[in-house]
Formats: sequence, structure tokens, C-alpha cells
Amino acid sequence: MTEQLAIGVDVGGTKIGFALINRAGQVHAEMRAPTPVAAGAQAVIDQIAAGIQHLLDAATQPVTGIGIGFPGHIDRAAGVVRQSSNLRWRDDVPLRAEIHQRLNTDHPIWLGIDANANVLGEWYFGAAQGCQNVIFITIGTGLGGSAIVGGQLLQGANDYAMEVGHVQLDANGRQCPCGMRGCPEMYVSGIGFRAGVQEHLPTYPQSVLAGIDDISPAHILRAARAKDDLALAVIHEAQEWLLRTLVFCVSLFNPELIVIGGGLGLAAADFFIVGTEAQIVQRTLPMSRHKLRVVASQVNNSAIGAACLVWHELA
Repeated sequence: MTEQLAIGVDVGGTKIGFALINRAGQVHAEMRAPTPVAAGAQAVIDQIAAGIQHLLDAATQPVTGIGIGFPGHIDRAAGVVRQSSNLRWRDDVPLRAEIHQRLNTDHPIWLGIDANANVLGEWYFGAAQGCQNVIFITIGTGLGGSAIVGGQLLQGANDYAMEVGHVQLDANGRQCPCGMRGCPEMYVSGIGFRAGVQEHLPTYPQSVLAGIDDISPAHILRAARAKDDLALAVIHEAQEWLLRTLVFCVSLFNPELIVIGGGLGLAAADFFIVGTEAQIVQRTLPMSRHKLRVVASQVNNSAIGAACLVWHELA
């Protein structure tokens, strides 16, 4: 019996994930590759196309379509990336056309914001199965959000709904590359972690982080768990900004479930998930968070969510 397959591509600021899955969410093949951000858009597209070709070659059944989850502003109808600050793309990039040209294939390609792909992955195969009102928060290089509202993916007038990483919560906050100040992404993300270390280092000159030239989120988490004061200051600041963001979302959408994912979100689950429900209870009206749960993502490969863009379009 012929089985339908879909390819998912999750493009991140540091790595690109690829997965070949069936309609039941079973992974037939997967791989990862670094994101060559510094080499420019064409190099990133080359990497995406090479990974897709690898999975097309590995497929033993027909591939129905390709879904690409991308960080930034996407024009789904045109197949164009309008802007991506995490990848330093400022001008329009016709991603779908560029990939079709490289692959020399007519497989349909659907683009979507990466966070939307993530929530679909959880809704189809993960923690949000059976839920009708879900908020997904992805914490990685940047901060993103997405939602299922009334059983429908919330996309907005131009596919830019739930851009929680760039809600100005403090007009006097850190300067964000998007042009605004006080965006949650500048506190709750890999970018935000590094900005926090830079800002607070003068107050904690004895920190173990002071001697590290290229500080990563992993360094900060390790130092925080060892009770380093600078790392804890960064983490506590991130916790507060995440909580503000979640309270905002809960008050607006009245979800039954919040799923927190992304590489950093899961790596810092002890800081970002444990105890968060109790904190939300203290800051929201009872009916806004009735029976609300906050859980970790159960889909361990974000490219699975990207593949769900295919199943969602074909539903």
C-alpha cells in the first residue's frame, strides 16, 4: 500500500532541521545542518535545498509536499520571505522559487512562520492533541509564538499573528534589532541571554562568565545552575519577561494549554516551565486561565512541525 510522506524543514538561526514523516507522524529520515547565516541568503538556500534533496533521495514512497518553517515575515501566497532578522535578511527573498530552481522538481512547497509550524506539530502529534485553544511559545535564538484558537490556526491578515517576541512591553527597555525597545526577545532568547550578560557584567565582574569570549546560552544555564550571580540575574530577568508575555497571551486568548518549546525553552525547562502555572495564576483573572496547563513540547524535532504544514494544507 502506498504511503504518503511529507518533508519538513525548520530553519533556525544556528541550525536547519529536516524530517521525512508520514501522516501518523512517524519519522522515516531526519538530519541537521548548520545555518550559514554569515555567508548570506544564497548559501542558506543552498543548504536548505541540499537537505531536501537528501530526503527526496531517501524516500521509498511518494513525497506529497514540502513544508518550510521560517523565522521572520513570510508571504505564504507568493512563497517569499519578506524579512528575517535572525538570518539578517532585509530584502525580499523568493524562497519557494529559489528552492524549486535548485531541486528541479515540481513538489509543492508551503512556507510558514516557524512558530506556526511548531504549534501544528504539537497539535497533530504532541502535547496539544485534542485541544482547541493552545498557545505555543518557542524559545531559541529568538522568541516566537503561535496559537490554535477555536480549533483553527491563528495566522492574521498577513500571516504575522502572535509575534510575541516583538511586543513592546517597556519603552525604555533594551534596543531590539527590529527598531523598537523593550521587546521580550531581547530578554527571553539566545539573543536576550547574551544581551543580559553584556548589560549586567559590570555589576558582577567576578562571574565565571567574565572569562568566556563567545558566551552561549549553554554557558549561562550551566553557570546559573552553579549559582553564579550574573547568570542568575540574566535568568531571573528572562523569567520575568516570559511571565509578562504569557500573562498577556492568557488574558487575550483564554487558552487551555500553553506549550513551551524551542531548543532553549526545553534546555531551560527548570527555569521557564516549572512553577510558571502558579505565577500566571497570581497575575490573571480566574476565568482567563481556567484549568490552564503549562507543559513542555513533546515533539522532539521541530522539522516534524514544518512537515505538518503539508498535512494542514491538504486537510
